[in-house]
Amino acid sequence: MRTLDFGFEQLKNLLLTSGFRSSQILFVDTNDASITYPEKNSAILVVKPYPSESDGSSRYMEIIKIIELAKCNGFAVHPYSRGANLGYGGKEPYASNCIALDLSEFKRISYYKKSSGHITVEPGVSQEAISEFLIKNGDIHIHDTTGAPKFASVTGNYLERGFGHTPLAEHAKNILHAEIITPNNKEEAPTHFVTSTDGTSFEIDGKIATRTYSIGPDLTGLVIQNNVSIVTSLTIKLLKKPDCFVAYFIPFNEEDIDQMIDTCAILRKQNTIHSAAHIGNNMKTLQLLAVEFPNLIKSYDYEELNKLIRKFGLDDWTLSGGMYGTKNQVKAHIKDLKTAMKKLGVKPLFIDKEKLSFIKKTLSITPKYNRALVKKLVSSNSGIARKIGAKLALRKSLIELCKIKQGTPSNEFLRTIYWRNLQKLTDNVPNPSQDKVGLLWGAPCSEISSKDFKLITSTMSETCKKYSLESPISVTLINERTMECVLSLSWDRQKEKEEEQALACYQEIMLKCASMGFLQYRMSTLSNHFLNRQHLPLPFELPELKSYFDPCNVISPSKYQLVSENFTTRKRE
Repeated sequence: MRTLDFGFEQLKNLLLTSGFRSSQILFVDTNDASITYPEKNSAILVVKPYPSESDGSSRYMEIIKIIELAKCNGFAVHPYSRGANLGYGGKEPYASNCIALDLSEFKRISYYKKSSGHITVEPGVSQEAISEFLIKNGDIHIHDTTGAPKFASVTGNYLERGFGHTPLAEHAKNILHAEIITPNNKEEAPTHFVTSTDGTSFEIDGKIATRTYSIGPDLTGLVIQNNVSIVTSLTIKLLKKPDCFVAYFIPFNEEDIDQMIDTCAILRKQNTIHSAAHIGNNMKTLQLLAVEFPNLIKSYDYEELNKLIRKFGLDDWTLSGGMYGTKNQVKAHIKDLKTAMKKLGVKPLFIDKEKLSFIKKTLSITPKYNRALVKKLVSSNSGIARKIGAKLALRKSLIELCKIKQGTPSNEFLRTIYWRNLQKLTDNVPNPSQDKVGLLWGAPCSEISSKDFKLITSTMSETCKKYSLESPISVTLINERTMECVLSLSWDRQKEKEEEQALACYQEIMLKCASMGFLQYRMSTLSNHFLNRQHLPLPFELPELKSYFDPCNVISPSKYQLVSENFTTRKRE
């Protein structure tokens, strides 16, 4: 296909002539242009299609129209749900001659099935919207919420292999079916179809029923981090709101890693740990403390930060998770966890409904006095007082984390990415794009083992130290087999040297991990440029799906490069 070079006015006029309104055609927001990677291509413009009032494919007429225009005129489209894929990607495309396709107006929530526990959401549905919907409709189920902001898209997170905190944490595995539009070739109209029959509604003799099974092949995996289609909706599983929820926190020392991780592997397999438990290091805890009292951080010098960690008695590592079920089920899981931890000489802290309510009360009574007291304690000359002050300062984070574990989204943890931008924090909802906050998340995966845990986390820590950066790490036991070692690199984008160091550090860590066989659980903006086929060795070639579904290369050219080269490569002419 011959590719033309378009300018803003030329493409805008083409869209206007085709029936789009000027209000739907927007300039690219330069604040969003490169939140996580400074060398991506800029979109020519942003177009925001609107849903029609009709059902079925006609609801997405404007999306189909844009695909047809792209096929016929030689430009491409880069769809995004709400543009909040922080730390992994942004709104900008990966190739030139693209328009950004803003799908945030598609906000319909439908086909909520209370008996089987599933729901259908369009790309514009936010975490906050689905949470409020479920509460208003009986408060029977909860959605597996992530630490991303309230306004982040549910669909976007699932398609990008996101994860949450409940037993349904592995989002890519909890999609029943997707409705997608594939571009097809230039002479053929785009196709709108479902990837599976599970969760679909149908009519027989005038009666509407819903399937809870899938007959024949399931193509749902086709849409996960792939650029062959535009996803118009996902039908996903929900978690029945448990009768009982208890959070737990287990601090442990560096020297206890071997026993702790190998014990966790057993507990995860036997379902004692049945949610996505997180294991965060002391740098993650220090970040939570710093956003409450930014003036504590006088320097980012490695030794100075370690002094602060010792000064406040922050634990080397903390395992946290949640117990879900009936009171008897939770009681049994707590007993098993206590027994296992007793053998290691560590004691879990359990936070039930009553304790959580008490902690909330301690924060709500005279907030100004509360903050003044905590500030006095963390500034005290007494080591015991400082440690007490640090624990009290983390109450808000603990409450918000427990909310997330129970399906209520929060903007609280968006503040921690301001670690190197603390002076930019205000009382408003953080806006990292506007505030020029640099952020990259990378998560090499391995089996749950102490050997791999130490290998990956030590690689992260040593390389970050080499580049004069911190290594906040959170390891997530995402399922009974796999852990994801998440590194959160943040920096000030207005400091050129700092940005250079962060990007180089990230690349070196991810390449080192990939060379050891630890690939990231999801592609990110920066890794798209340096991971290649040698990092994903395959015994045989895989089917070239891009050439079948999107032969004109309309959808996000060059995105998910490692995946595309193996799964969706266009056939060479």
